[in-house]
Amino acid sequence: MEPKLSEKKFEKRLLIIFLIQFTEVLGFTSVLPLIPFLGLSLGLNAFEIGLILSIFSICQLFASPITGKISDRYGRKPLLLFSQISTFIGFILLGLSSNVWILIAARLVDGLLGSNMTVTQAYISDVTNPKYRTKTFGYSSAVFGAGLIFGPVIGGLLLSINFSAPFFFAAGISLLSIILVFILLPESLKRREDKLEFKFGDIIPIKEAKYFFKSAVIRGLIIVFFIYNFGFMLFINTFPLFAEMQINATPQQVSFYMAWIGVLRVIFQSVLINTILKKLSENKTLVIGIFTMIFAMFFLIFSTNYWIVYLPFFFLAFGTGVARPILTSKLTNTVKKEETGSLFGVVNSLTSIGQIITPILGGIMLYLLPTLILPALSATIFVLIIILWKWMIITPINEKKEPII
Repeated sequence: MEPKLSEKKFEKRLLIIFLIQFTEVLGFTSVLPLIPFLGLSLGLNAFEIGLILSIFSICQLFASPITGKISDRYGRKPLLLFSQISTFIGFILLGLSSNVWILIAARLVDGLLGSNMTVTQAYISDVTNPKYRTKTFGYSSAVFGAGLIFGPVIGGLLLSINFSAPFFFAAGISLLSIILVFILLPESLKRREDKLEFKFGDIIPIKEAKYFFKSAVIRGLIIVFFIYNFGFMLFINTFPLFAEMQINATPQQVSFYMAWIGVLRVIFQSVLINTILKKLSENKTLVIGIFTMIFAMFFLIFSTNYWIVYLPFFFLAFGTGVARPILTSKLTNTVKKEETGSLFGVVNSLTSIGQIITPILGGIMLYLLPTLILPALSATIFVLIIILWKWMIITPINEKKEPII
């Protein structure tokens, strides 16, 4: 049996991984709102930009499950280093994007080889006691929110130099993250898979999906997690284009919206979520979070003023701030520690499918339909989550007495 980490070592490892996460998030959030505008500057329309944005997720569909399995066999640290180097190269290419083909190459390199989210999630799960995972993933999401505060603002301010400056800044931050992993981060996985074999099922993890889908509760959680990501990413992936078309927002203004979400997520996840969970169950907290996201999308349908949009983004930040860490914690608590890499490989593969579809779908909608259709569809998807949560999670637990998660 694997020995437990002392509290001091546990806190030290979490501090290091959170620091690494922060540098990663700082890098990509400084450029994320700008990629659609980069597409516009290269003469692309909303549909074509949606296609470009989907390239990253097409690559992740193949890369994530493989990365998860490799990290289960060889450890988390080597895979983190490899993926971060690929992300670094991708940012450099974005900074050099003078035509559409370089932009495509940048998204290919980062998407196909930079699959670090799967490994980061597995690392946190490795070192965290199951009963503290909701709180820990909440802190992890708060770190993400902190990156959202500074990254977009820095990216927006660097635009005053030139349009390439934010991308080279992101590359520098990515290089710092590589150094932090190499020097400071110890390996977290002590018990590893005995052998590693690659089959088609490892790329499209049908076998693992069938294994996890045998449990009604795990199946329900995976499906709900997929739908949650689909509804959220449908809007957020194409929000820069939505903002440019509906409220005439500039790249800098879109960056400030993202920073606003970051400020709120840090507040909600580092202070509010634990207070709520002490008074309400995870299930009730999750439902409240989803309802606030529905309200945010409804409000955005009628938002045509730059300043007004800050209000629905308040509710959107709260909703995603409580919903995602709860769903992630519930997923990790349903499997053994050594299975978490494979589980997140399946989950991230399904998420990648959603992220392939959502920018394309969002781009088509913004190209052909009124902009208000985009938040309206996201709101409808979030309503579906409320229905499925009772049908696919609560009911199986009550009827079959599966373990509480």
